[in-house]
Amino acid sequence: MKLSELRPCDNCGGQIAPMFYLVRISHAMIDAKVANEVLGLTQMFQGHLHLAEVMGARPDDAVMILGEKDPDMWTELILCQNCSLLSNLNIGVLMEGRAEAENKQKETSDVDET
Repeated sequence: MKLSELRPCDNCGGQIAPMFYLVRISHAMIDAKVANEVLGLTQMFQGHLHLAEVMGARPDDAVMILGEKDPDMWTELILCQNCSLLSNLNIGVLMEGRAEAENKQKETSDVDET
């Protein structure tokens, strides 16, 4: 992460230095077909899930993290020590606020380019 990418805490707007948390959040989705393949093998191997994952054709695709496929699907939150340790955080509200801030930033950069 570059220094130019740093911003105040997404919860309180305060300073983040010297240590802070960077939280990455993304949707995840279960691929039912792959999950059923692995679970079927698990039954064949008498409940040994790890063995079924080793023997399966594509067990790594059972759970797809959308942010790994498309970086725009990640939401990054920066939290100061006080907020991360002492506050009751509402992740949904923080994610929405971060998305609005990113949209405003894109709009202003689009205007600047024209």
